[in-house]
Amino acid sequence: MPLNSRAVYSRQNPDFAPFASRRSTVHSTNGIVTCTQPLAAAAGQKILNEGGNAADAAVAVAAALNVTEPSSTGIGGDCFALYYDAETKKIHSLNGSGRYPANVTLEKIRADLKAGPDDVGGIPMHSVLAVTVPGAAAGWVDTVNKFGSGKVSLEQILAPAIELAEEGFPVSELSGYFVSTYVTREAFILTAYSGMKANPSSAKPHPTSARFSRKTPKL
Repeated sequence: MPLNSRAVYSRQNPDFAPFASRRSTVHSTNGIVTCTQPLAAAAGQKILNEGGNAADAAVAVAAALNVTEPSSTGIGGDCFALYYDAETKKIHSLNGSGRYPANVTLEKIRADLKAGPDDVGGIPMHSVLAVTVPGAAAGWVDTVNKFGSGKVSLEQILAPAIELAEEGFPVSELSGYFVSTYVTREAFILTAYSGMKANPSSAKPHPTSARFSRKTPKL
């Protein structure tokens, strides 16, 4: 096995490769939680320690990622799950994708997009017409109800994410990088919830390792 980073990474200067990992393989005998954000992984581990199973922990991780890495996952999106039951040795799937509004028609979409009868293409990704009814929250509930251990409540499962949102957390390198990519999208910055900015008046994203509190507005 090569020990030199240049032997496994072909770029000219591998020391500056984005997010290059130097970690060894992690092993576990009782369970393991992995995701792109360590605080979210810790949320899942906490639920396992409290008696929850993989399904309970997965929902805890998903909720925490909403807070710590909102550029990658959000409660306004969808939820898809594959769950393996070790006891029955069966795989279950859950489709938590949102529905498109019932009153929308192809004619209305073409009219809103000012598309002619001969125009071809798709709905622009950043158009409001590309948004479906969020399915993530219902997917979380269904995952816990159908596959959860029954030993931890949904309140316990969401508690780590709520604490992160209320108390604040260090912004990771990965999260800071992705949020910074939205700087060039003025419309996104101007309409984003102020808690997503280190300084709402400057519309600048959080620097790496900055601590901030992203609180949910009262609904």
